[in-house]
Amino acid sequence: MFKKLAIAAPLALLALGSTGAFAAGEASHSISLVAHVPTNGFYVVPTDPDLVNKDQDMSYQPSTGKMRDVNGFFDVRNNNGSVHASLESQPKLVAGNTSIDLQVMLNNKELTLTPQMVVGESESDVNYRAPLKISAVGSNFVPGDYTGSVAMIFDAVPPVAGN
Repeated sequence: MFKKLAIAAPLALLALGSTGAFAAGEASHSISLVAHVPTNGFYVVPTDPDLVNKDQDMSYQPSTGKMRDVNGFFDVRNNNGSVHASLESQPKLVAGNTSIDLQVMLNNKELTLTPQMVVGESESDVNYRAPLKISAVGSNFVPGDYTGSVAMIFDAVPPVAGN
């Protein structure tokens, strides 16, 4: 019994001694930060970062009989020409083997897999705010839990020679 007590007593003092060092009260926190500074000559950035950083809800609205649209804005600039945009893939919401096609409009132009001008030279010389609208195509939707994504590509296109 003495041996057990002799070993337990120093361990208890060690434990009490170490907690005594923190008894004054101490807290520690770490905050993760990120930042992006685009070049002044070309950028396409959402005005609300949540547009691209969080899931957007396109759930069916029984009161309207339609799927909810996603709306937002991109600040667009190209000091040396126009800005073209396209889709990386056909935009869809998918639930198993059922899908809902999506229409993507940027600056009132429907995006496709083929690049096209969405902001002209004169508009993109300054910070131009282009509206984005993503909407479901059709009106008969099969019940289910759908997921999907819209991947867009933006290109800075130099001015055409002679203009």
